[in-house]
Amino acid sequence: MVGEMPLKRPKRVAQLIQKEINAILQKQIKNPQLGFVTITGVKVTDDLQHAKVYFTVYGSEQERISTEKLLKKITSFVRYHVGQRIRLRYTPEIVFQYDETIERAARIDELINKIQEERSNARGTQEGKEENNR
Repeated sequence: MVGEMPLKRPKRVAQLIQKEINAILQKQIKNPQLGFVTITGVKVTDDLQHAKVYFTVYGSEQERISTEKLLKKITSFVRYHVGQRIRLRYTPEIVFQYDETIERAARIDELINKIQEERSNARGTQEGKEENNR
């Protein structure tokens, strides 16, 4: 029975970590290389030892790359401050990973719009042929 229960604690810890990292990046990091970054999610392992932090950056590909480099550089600083703000026996090891879901969603939306456009063009061409045959 115990194995069937979903673990709520990792989700709660992930939400706390996300909130704290957002606050740390907004208030304590004063670096122009840090673009307009948003923490989109955090996944914490069941044993609370590792946290994968997903982020997006508003801007160009170059800004994304420079922000990603900076985040990797300041990981220990962020982990230290997360540990100070959240009382856990062990502060999870933090890994920053770029979140591509927004780009994927935009690409899927683009493909759907293209298909709808092609269908409407095909219908318009088909209706035009039918009117000519009358």
